[in-house]
Amino acid sequence: MFVVGTGRCGTHTLWKLFESVPNALSTHEGMGFVRSGPADTVGKRVTLGPMTEFNGYLYHHASEADFARSFNPDAAMTTLMDGCFAGRSSAIAWCATHGIAYCDANAFGFNFINYVHMRFPQAKFIHLVREGYACVRSWSRRDASTYPDGVPREPAAIPWLLAKPVPYPSDPAYAQWDRFDRVQKISWFWQTVNANIAQRLERVPAANRLVVRIEDVGEASVPRILDFCGLPRQFAPESLAPDDPSVGPAIEWSPGNLRKFNALAAPMMERFGYPLR
Repeated sequence: MFVVGTGRCGTHTLWKLFESVPNALSTHEGMGFVRSGPADTVGKRVTLGPMTEFNGYLYHHASEADFARSFNPDAAMTTLMDGCFAGRSSAIAWCATHGIAYCDANAFGFNFINYVHMRFPQAKFIHLVREGYACVRSWSRRDASTYPDGVPREPAAIPWLLAKPVPYPSDPAYAQWDRFDRVQKISWFWQTVNANIAQRLERVPAANRLVVRIEDVGEASVPRILDFCGLPRQFAPESLAPDDPSVGPAIEWSPGNLRKFNALAAPMMERFGYPLR
């Protein structure tokens, strides 16, 4: 089972939720702990990485045609993606051997959707979304890794920055990108990543995909999510408590900033049933 989204959308919460389910291995951006299985493995840490490198390749080194190939990977693209996904493939095989459900909440994994469906046809996908104004404001607090005005001072932030999409030439935003401010860039990001996920999931059978709004996740709605994933209806309610807050100065939704967001992201807000301000 794979949870994909823009980040700052609740993947951390769903990671904790699935971690509390019996006989499940749940990771967040590749990190988690083994809680079920052979005694000598329980309590060990799993570190698979968030797969930022593949996004960095697609957005900063490859062409738009290469990006399109990731929707229906040919032999060369499949070989590349096999290498990027190797750690997860091993973890999935280990889980299958020991009767454990594999759950991967990863805000960088959306470009692997069609590859994963090809390799694992029974895989389930949750498209996790969060109201755009709240998500963009949360991302704005993370200056170093979300379209900063200059090169991040911390080298560790650079891989996260390169994993963020930038417009391809066919995108109307391409010609304006250098003139966009951070509000516009992060708003474009929220719209574009959600559109990318939705487009990819159109190639996945309806029975294998589910859109979940994080605002709708609560004790009453979790059983439906677990049923979709084929997991038992056993979970820890405390796992749903808010966690991993953003810190630092945030943008304010002034009339001007609202106009910037709405000009770029209104279609996706309407698609998910969020009202525009």
